[in-house]
Amino acid sequence: MADDVIIVGVDAAWQRSHALAWGVNEALLRERPLRAIHVVEEPKRYSDTYAPVRADGVSIVPVRIEKAATRVVDEVRPYLAGIDTKLDFGVDLRVGKPDDVLVELTETATMLVLGRRGHGVFSELLIGSTSDALGNRGRGPVVVVPSGWQEQDQEHRAGPVLVGVDWLEPESSEPAVEFAADHAGAHGVQLTFVLVWDFPWAVASDQPVSTEEIDQWHDMADARGAELVEDWRSKRPGVEIDHLVRQGQAVEGLLAAAEDLNPQLLAVGGRLRSRVGELLLGSVARGVLHHTTHPIAIVHQHP
Repeated sequence: MADDVIIVGVDAAWQRSHALAWGVNEALLRERPLRAIHVVEEPKRYSDTYAPVRADGVSIVPVRIEKAATRVVDEVRPYLAGIDTKLDFGVDLRVGKPDDVLVELTETATMLVLGRRGHGVFSELLIGSTSDALGNRGRGPVVVVPSGWQEQDQEHRAGPVLVGVDWLEPESSEPAVEFAADHAGAHGVQLTFVLVWDFPWAVASDQPVSTEEIDQWHDMADARGAELVEDWRSKRPGVEIDHLVRQGQAVEGLLAAAEDLNPQLLAVGGRLRSRVGELLLGSVARGVLHHTTHPIAIVHQHP
């Protein structure tokens, strides 16, 4: 499978999840091949397999695939075939544990796209276990598309791309910024860095914080944001770039920024270099993933 491929995980609910439509839109825009992957669990009982066959001197035990599994592939194939493009669009059936199969594919893919599913009054809080696992274990960019996304929503598609930046350790956010910058450039929209700051617990608990101290910390974060904007404008001269500074808890700040600006994509970092940074931003990525109503890219750095 080509390294530049966009992979979309599909299941029986693929028509309702909108992840495949989102992935197709990206593949067409970026002129990249696309592969829809449906993963079925490997059978645990010998009765679920066919008799062994020999191929090139090797004994192979074929796996019995249920009709329900092949039905997903049979539905997706004509959908992709009906798209007017010369790009390589196809669908594959894989056998194994979905989380493990898809995690392995993230190592080389341009991105892995998954749908987000919720139920009832908790639809904004719950996501599928596969989306949750890939958000945490992915080895490359993982995009999770919420159920409310619509490809025909022109207002949403014109929205900016937001990327959460650790203003104290901005180099740790570079993979997410680079992914977000590429996405903004491909869509011709603005890229906005979101820097959320707050006082360290020890400082905030010892004594009341003065207005001067608040202004000082805000100005430091704002200055760092301006530096980042200048740096990335030179790296991406064709992309309009700005920054936004918020005070408060990181997850709340990113979600509030997304609520105000209605981005077409919100990007956050995944696995980081430092142990402290990994724990901090890992919790941020997980928190935003579980609560945002916008497509989110959790950008793990490729191995």
